[in-house]
Amino acid sequence: MGAGRPKAQIPREKRLDLRLTDFEFKKIARVAKEKNLTKTQAILNGIDLLEKNKPQRIVNVKELLKKRGINIDDDDD
Repeated sequence: MGAGRPKAQIPREKRLDLRLTDFEFKKIARVAKEKNLTKTQAILNGIDLLEKNKPQRIVNVKELLKKRGINIDDDDD
């Protein structure tokens, strides 16, 4: 029985092939090294930041206006 890497609890079986410029690749590698992360972890952390900072979509305009103190009466009488 050989000693190897321990099995991951959630194995990463999907692959993603990216085409990057030399500058982009070095930027990812530099940031990953500075943060003591793998390049995969650095990219996933960046995606998490994008998700956290996305603007919230307002579905109900009436609710938005109400929050701003503008009341719209539905009655057309």
